[in-house]
Amino acid sequence: MLAWFTVVFLFPGSLSASDSKAPRDAHSPTEKHLLWIWQSRVYIYSAAALLLGFCFFLQVARRKVSFKEAGVHVSGVKIFYGSQTGTAKGFASELSEEVQTLGIPVEVIDMKDYDPDDRLADEV
Repeated sequence: MLAWFTVVFLFPGSLSASDSKAPRDAHSPTEKHLLWIWQSRVYIYSAAALLLGFCFFLQVARRKVSFKEAGVHVSGVKIFYGSQTGTAKGFASELSEEVQTLGIPVEVIDMKDYDPDDRLADEV
């Protein structure tokens, strides 16, 4: 690798422009290669980003563990929502369905109907 950089940067052209009979815009093979890399840099960066993203995805996929395998014990989940238009209520319902698919009991509670003093004994 060091030898390649030495060749590229110390010997960019073997002939001077006055000695050459080739046109002035002619490039050496090394210069053509470097120009191609420079002009294709967007594709090279995109390929590198795609490769890194794929590696990250593989690492995450290998670490994915369900609640039952990890030994996590959850007695229940309470989802509180406060809504004027009903959007939060719909979201809370969808979230409760997703939690139920994990086998965890769920309770959806509207915050205006909830009084923590009344249910303090139930939460312990």
